[in-house]
Amino acid sequence: MALFEPIGRFFFKKNRLWLLFALLSAPFFTGLAFLAPRFLTLREVEQTFDAAALRGRSALEKRLQREEFLHRYRQSEPYFIDQYLESLTLLQKELKELQSIQNHPACANRDFVRHRIAFLESPENRLAFAEENIRTSKKVKETDERLLHSVEVDADDLDHLLSLIEDIPIGSYIPDSHSPQLLIQDFSLMKKDHGVYELNLSLLKREFIESHEKKN
Repeated sequence: MALFEPIGRFFFKKNRLWLLFALLSAPFFTGLAFLAPRFLTLREVEQTFDAAALRGRSALEKRLQREEFLHRYRQSEPYFIDQYLESLTLLQKELKELQSIQNHPACANRDFVRHRIAFLESPENRLAFAEENIRTSKKVKETDERLLHSVEVDADDLDHLLSLIEDIPIGSYIPDSHSPQLLIQDFSLMKKDHGVYELNLSLLKREFIESHEKKN
């Protein structure tokens, strides 16, 4: 303490408090100047590791999604369009209503009703696709599926059809787990009357080929 007393009196007498404060704070600023670059370097390293971890996590998630996607569509039914789309019966609500009134004594336009029933029950109002432009590689087979003729549908038919094509639940309809990947290329919907629409449609059917590696 005896050493610091004369030093303190020296600074107070000479009105050099600023110099005293400068000397006292010098170690702090020296340490700060020494540590700050190291701290910034450490932060840069941490940010680099965080970014690398984020990229790794993202790549892993994408790989898992890709594997799930391929596993899902490699199990597809090759005749899905024939069995699930072309077998759909359209405008069933209207058909049942017409059938219930066709023989009623008060039924007017009986000929129209009979012809309408015949149309709804015929292949003229069934989905029928033609395969075109088949393209095959080692992993993927793509086929253009074009509707041969337009069909008449109602809102319920659209929900059912789009659920099967888009592979998503719509209303009370759920997709089938064996559908191939179906992409809508062209979609035309024209309203006729009484909730009936004329539909024209073309699809891209994509099937993923499972490779069988030879094991030695």
